[in-house]
Amino acid sequence: MSAKFIDVASYQPETLAYFQAAKALGITGVVVKITEGSAQGTNYVNPKAKKQVQNARKCGLTVSGYHFLRSISVSDAKQEAQFFVKEAQKVGLNKGSMLAIDVEAGDLTHQPAALTDQVNTFAAELKRLGYGKVSVYASTSWFKARLLRSKLLPQTLWVASYDTKDAGISCAAWQYTDRQLIAGAKTDVSVDYSGLFTGNGPEQVQKAVVKPAVKNTWVDDFGVTWHQEKGIFVSQQAIYLRWGASTKSSQIALLPAGSGIKYDAFAHSGGYVWLRQPRGKGQFGYLATGKSANGQRVDCWGKFI
Repeated sequence: MSAKFIDVASYQPETLAYFQAAKALGITGVVVKITEGSAQGTNYVNPKAKKQVQNARKCGLTVSGYHFLRSISVSDAKQEAQFFVKEAQKVGLNKGSMLAIDVEAGDLTHQPAALTDQVNTFAAELKRLGYGKVSVYASTSWFKARLLRSKLLPQTLWVASYDTKDAGISCAAWQYTDRQLIAGAKTDVSVDYSGLFTGNGPEQVQKAVVKPAVKNTWVDDFGVTWHQEKGIFVSQQAIYLRWGASTKSSQIALLPAGSGIKYDAFAHSGGYVWLRQPRGKGQFGYLATGKSANGQRVDCWGKFI
């Protein structure tokens, strides 16, 4: 079962008892709101952030931070990132911490290309300042209509979708409720499919997870559209590796749960999301990793690392 984490702002308590109650519910991570806007604009700092970080850590929770984006231009986004990092350092978030960009303000530009540029500028500035673990938070509808998802530099997506069976798109984490009561306070809870919000201690410096946008797309001899993407998929159940991206293709092997598969491309075909495994000498294996509907992943039989 995937781990869970909460996110908190000034609306939630800063007390040790609150985070102890969260841990008692099985929560293993927390993302604390640090800032909103920039020193040139909104200039908001969560007054509870430092205590929330400290008390969450006392409970052994993995602590990350987030910034509520208010940018109106690329240069403004860069200033916001600098403001965020300055305040994140003050509350004790070191360069191994996950930093999230909260993209949901209604007055952000409605031009997807412009907003994507602003988010990418923000992420690039975080990376330049030494924070390589970056994620983007938004609702499913924003990832589909307000942002150009394939062109985002951070591909660690944290997706909000309530009262649904899943996030609606492939993601690293899914915020599925904003109504969990913890010590009497309404709290957002998310499922962490990737382990990035719950599996790495706050003092561990990790390699950057900012990945380049998918650039290459092609159609194979069977009319299936493939997208170039390199990564590692770890299965959570036994899955057949096949010689083709079809359940009718012959089997290479039955891979047991826990198998790590390096892949170089993915495709939606026949109701499944397929990964392509390079096998040398121009040969490839193919692995179904979950169901697909209307070009979107609807479940996942493992995790990506």
